[in-house]
Amino acid sequence: MFALGDAAAVPDLGRAGALCPRTAQHAMRQGRAVARNVAAGLGHGTARPYRHRDLGTVADLGAAQAVAAPLGLPVTGAAAKAVTGGYHLYALPGAGNRLRVAADWTLNALLGRNTVSLGLVPDAAAGLVRAEQLGIDPPRGARTTAP
Repeated sequence: MFALGDAAAVPDLGRAGALCPRTAQHAMRQGRAVARNVAAGLGHGTARPYRHRDLGTVADLGAAQAVAAPLGLPVTGAAAKAVTGGYHLYALPGAGNRLRVAADWTLNALLGRNTVSLGLVPDAAAGLVRAEQLGIDPPRGARTTAP
């Protein structure tokens, strides 16, 4: 029986009594290890235990903010944004996807936010549109068309 992913308590063989982080990154790595071990059980290759290798943590906080701790070294600001972006590009499957995402990030940095973004619709106007679509009378004094 094999267990892996964010719902499994996978022992961290490098730290006695500790568990591997329950993240998608480790679930993917555990999946490769389980596939190798299932194949070994069928006579193809040799089984090996899953060893957690923590290369650090990255978190993109949006806009120009990020935090990272590559190899345990805490980084903030522009350096953290670069480390986080680099990691996310590296994690994408295929060179075409990496190039597409990098080009999108570059264009967003140079040209600004896309004007068709839903975040540009004011909440009040969106509420009025929803009310009108449902056949509900808008509150007194409210505009009935979106700006």
